[in-house]
Amino acid sequence: MNSRFWRMAIVFALVLLLTAPRLTDLPIAYASSQTYYVSFSSGNDSNDGLSAATPWKTLGKVSSRTFGVGDSVLLKKGDTWTGETLYLNGNGTSSNWITLSSYGTGTAKPAITPYASVAAIPAANPTNLAANGLLYAVYLHNAAGWKINGLEIGYAKSGIVYVNDTGGTRDGLWIEDCYIHDIVKWPMNPFPSADNRLAALQIMSYSVGIYTHLDESSPSNQRLKNVTVKNVAIDRTDGPLEIRKADNVSLEGIHTNDSYHEGVQLTGINVGYSGTPIGLMKNSVILNSGINGMAWGTAGLQFNAVENFVADNVEIGYTYSPNGIDGVGIDYEGLNKNVTVKNSFIHDNADEAVMVYRNPQWSGGVENVNTSLIDNVFQNNGINNDGNPHAAFLVQQYNYANGGTVSGNTIVKTSRAQALNMIVERTPQFNEYWPTGSYSLSNNTVKLPNGNILNYASTGFSGTQGKNGWTYRQFNGSTISDLSWNNTDQTWQGSATFLLVGEDWMHPATGYVTERIWTAPASENIRITGNPKKTDSALGNGVITSIWKNGTQIWAQTVTTTTGVQHDMQVSVNAGDTIAFVLDPNGDSSYDKTTWNPVVEEIKQTAYTANTDFGPQQGMYGWRYVENNGSAETNMTWNGASGVWSGSVNNLLIGDDWQHPAIGIQSQRKWVSPSSGTVRITGTVRKYDSASGNGVIASIWKNGTKIWGDTSVTTLTGTSHDFTATVAAGDALYFKIDANGEPSNDKTFWNPTISLAPSFSFDEKMAPYWSGTSM
Repeated sequence: MNSRFWRMAIVFALVLLLTAPRLTDLPIAYASSQTYYVSFSSGNDSNDGLSAATPWKTLGKVSSRTFGVGDSVLLKKGDTWTGETLYLNGNGTSSNWITLSSYGTGTAKPAITPYASVAAIPAANPTNLAANGLLYAVYLHNAAGWKINGLEIGYAKSGIVYVNDTGGTRDGLWIEDCYIHDIVKWPMNPFPSADNRLAALQIMSYSVGIYTHLDESSPSNQRLKNVTVKNVAIDRTDGPLEIRKADNVSLEGIHTNDSYHEGVQLTGINVGYSGTPIGLMKNSVILNSGINGMAWGTAGLQFNAVENFVADNVEIGYTYSPNGIDGVGIDYEGLNKNVTVKNSFIHDNADEAVMVYRNPQWSGGVENVNTSLIDNVFQNNGINNDGNPHAAFLVQQYNYANGGTVSGNTIVKTSRAQALNMIVERTPQFNEYWPTGSYSLSNNTVKLPNGNILNYASTGFSGTQGKNGWTYRQFNGSTISDLSWNNTDQTWQGSATFLLVGEDWMHPATGYVTERIWTAPASENIRITGNPKKTDSALGNGVITSIWKNGTQIWAQTVTTTTGVQHDMQVSVNAGDTIAFVLDPNGDSSYDKTTWNPVVEEIKQTAYTANTDFGPQQGMYGWRYVENNGSAETNMTWNGASGVWSGSVNNLLIGDDWQHPAIGIQSQRKWVSPSSGTVRITGTVRKYDSASGNGVIASIWKNGTKIWGDTSVTTLTGTSHDFTATVAAGDALYFKIDANGEPSNDKTFWNPTISLAPSFSFDEKMAPYWSGTSM
């Protein structure tokens, strides 16, 4: 045959190939890099869809086509599609995407809303598939390599859902600049047993805004790789975002709010991935998760079998726990490896800020490995008001060999009384210890809401002299020398048997005292509290506990019982000053193991609030509690049983946020300024619980000069004050309540706040101004 015949034969064969029926249920958009336009307002499914002038109309039309690499499907801005699901068919790749985006003018995103409102979404039905109506807004079934950009997805049982249940390469899912909202009513009841739901409804536990799923019934089914979710807001969903069984995952600019059952869930990420995986979530916000609770508990951000992942600059706040389980900010639920949260703000969560847990139901007994928390701020966590204690930072169970790093974090407790951690294996479970295991711990700071720093002996304890400001020494009457670290026993040991310092305990030896020493990092005022007590036996002749500042004794007490004694004092220190906690055997060192976990509070606060600073010591935080009969000022006396300061006559009292005068004797809450500067004085004075009587007279004085009042207070609404004044170091502000002749029904609410903007030299600021404080 000649060459012309061959050319004709080839052309004829190509025609047959292009016109033959395809072995597929769906027609294929086979043109290279073709763009298709869709407009509900101006389209027609009879159009070719190839221009903005000839767009398709329905999502059904788009769903009927299979697209190829480089293709684009554009929805018209401002248009809304209701009553339809968009099924995306065809596979691109992460280097050659199929695109779903928008065209047209204006800022309104094209909206896919299977229903017109939440009320219109059918009620969940776990046994009747048809009764559930449309299950998805956008559904990708074995279809990867799609980039979805600039859409609104709302009023649906699920948002954007990717499901893979076949073999083959699954490369790429990119979702960017989308707004997803009101995703609810996926069947959950009866639940959590998935067996009680139809197979088609077992994919998800609840409605999810963005969800990826791998059917693992066949080992040939391929994991999804190269997932990016970027600049996406997700509001009012059962769960905002759950990426499952995927590798190379990048999440950025995610903002979720009002999630009814769970927060962001990451499951099976980068597990066994060969090469260098991508695992990152950054610059994101997760707020108000778990509003309605979940049978197994709630979390703002949960890691389940995640490997080689970093969450960086993520805010997680206001996680709920309505059914009393969890409510944590971050949950390392199990099987996680090399997962770090850093530079993040975790705040106002119902339960602890972080949970580290080995889930016994699916972890196979394998613990987390190297889960780290670095340079984060954890503030106001554990706030669930359910009558149970909740710690400020960690709740941990199992994970003895975690090996993670916990460093550079700031933990702000709700109050001094709140435990730092809940460690299930420790006694008591709520404590000021670090978890047992091989964590690397350094430079973590525990604070109060007013900014004061809490240095616990137990949390500062380490095997390195001087670390966290603590050192461990012995004294034989003439020479002070360092103790030696015993890594096996995790204790500091001296030159005599049983001369030891442990995490929260000490033991002396005959002829030796043992010392735990804190070194001041700066010139400042400090408060020193603690309760030395015999650890496990009241036998023996007891021990002598004492506190020394730079070699000068400032407190001492013999301890002979397992109840022990209390110390609470305020002193000033300069940088480099030492506070030594000394245990003397009192001659005989038998039965002398003594629990003593002192706390050194560095007073950094510039705002002083009456009820927050209230306590049993005169002069603490500058506050004093006095009475004045018109000629003399006299200190009140602490009544420990009632928790109030009592005056010389009945009902002359000061409580944490209230005062009560007596006939002819004023009740005065007094504050002494630690430095010169400007103070802002705010508060409200009102009758506490009854408007009866003839009221009280309230006034504020600086030294001997009245600066506010006299103000008659006769109602439960009262009157407010907000003004500024200048003060010098040592100036006194008085908050005075006078009985106005007779004191019946004169209990008066007054919880003033003094905000100090200092102008001082350090020498002036650190001058001791608390005369009369117990030493």
